[in-house]
Amino acid sequence: MSIVSMRPDLRRLIALVLLAFLVVLGGCGSGKADSGSVITNRQAESSQPVRVPESEPGSEEAGVRETRGDARASAQSTLNPSEPASERSEEERTGQEGRHHEPVVSRQDRPPGSKLSQDGNGSGGSAAAGEGADQVTVIDGVAYRGYKGPVQGEVKYKEGTPASENAKTYKASGDIESPYKVDLIVTRDFGHQEMFAKTVGLVRDEVGMEVMFRNLDIQTAYGGGFVNAINGLESGYTFYTGKDRKKLDWFYWVNGILAPVGVAEYRPQPGDVIWWDYHDWSVTMFIPAVIGSYPQPFKNGFWGKNPGTVVMHTPTYQGEAERLKQSLESRGVKQVDTAPYDPEVLREPKKYYILMGLWDELAAGSEVLNDVNRRNKLVGVYVKFEDGEVKALDFKGNTVSSHRRAGAIYAYGSSIGSLYPVWVLTGTDEESLNRALDILIDRPGAIKHYFGAVVTPEGVIRVPYLN
Repeated sequence: MSIVSMRPDLRRLIALVLLAFLVVLGGCGSGKADSGSVITNRQAESSQPVRVPESEPGSEEAGVRETRGDARASAQSTLNPSEPASERSEEERTGQEGRHHEPVVSRQDRPPGSKLSQDGNGSGGSAAAGEGADQVTVIDGVAYRGYKGPVQGEVKYKEGTPASENAKTYKASGDIESPYKVDLIVTRDFGHQEMFAKTVGLVRDEVGMEVMFRNLDIQTAYGGGFVNAINGLESGYTFYTGKDRKKLDWFYWVNGILAPVGVAEYRPQPGDVIWWDYHDWSVTMFIPAVIGSYPQPFKNGFWGKNPGTVVMHTPTYQGEAERLKQSLESRGVKQVDTAPYDPEVLREPKKYYILMGLWDELAAGSEVLNDVNRRNKLVGVYVKFEDGEVKALDFKGNTVSSHRRAGAIYAYGSSIGSLYPVWVLTGTDEESLNRALDILIDRPGAIKHYFGAVVTPEGVIRVPYLN
């Protein structure tokens, strides 16, 4: 039956139904168009999505003198592609471009990984009360006083990113009160000069750059994940050319291990020691391990993973190895064992090893140790054993002082990006080795912020020397 042959009242009813259907269909089409425009806008944004602040960002554009493509940015990004950062959703990577924003932590400006309840409150959610330093923000049931949300969130370095991209300067916004803490250390010239050293608040699951934004004046580059300047001390390389360009830059270690990811990707764990140092890298590009965060890395490991510690000793030092084990346990190290010295495990270490013994005994039969001793400054080691003496080196590998009777404490990495440093506790003679051992057991503060140490009867020498 055709519509034309229908009764007039039935035709009118069908017409009204069709009209209503067209209205609904038109509304749905309009809704899809709007949704599509939102998605398109997001896709047009940069790879690090940001929430547009309601007022002007607090950061300002850094003075860019000249920009050139520079792979050197990888020094603060991924050094070991086989150890990638955990994949995060777009929402988890979302941060903010400026510092001025609403104090309430919303779905857009909460730390990655935190859970927000439907009403914005409760143990599974996030809520804020108060203003400024007295503001209390609750995330996943944890209260943080003075926390205003992240500045930019996670940023992953992309090869080929120009230095000028997201080159901005951020003024320190102030520390927060938190049940979670990390030690933030800033030095220059291989630890010789301390610029900042405090235990500061941490928001669980935030990236390390956010800790820095709160406590230090930071200039970023290469997309926002590269630290170009701290408290006004700027890279001598990034924005310079020709004779004005110098190989002076910032490098950072987590628990004494050179981080294989950028600080805008690394998520600190409570108790971590984050140490930045500004130094000349014209001779040594990377220094894989340092000793000045002891008892780290043996206590915390790296990124929440701890493979365990083994004190490997030569035959006559089993008792001393047990003493060191007990000392480490008293300092909170949970996984520590002792074992006879086996140089073969040094080829591909899978745990943290502390080697203990006289140098001649450790070096005998160990191609790895002898190679590290020979290459020294090229692999970030500034102690050299030669002709029965311990030589303390400057950062260029030159001998500054020689000692016939001395001990040494230093660390090296099996490769660039290795997460398993090897520590060497040794000496020319028994008395000198015991003197170095006593430093770790009784006076670890004597090597605080040291890259390496030579222990003499007169005292502890910080290496490398500057000149």
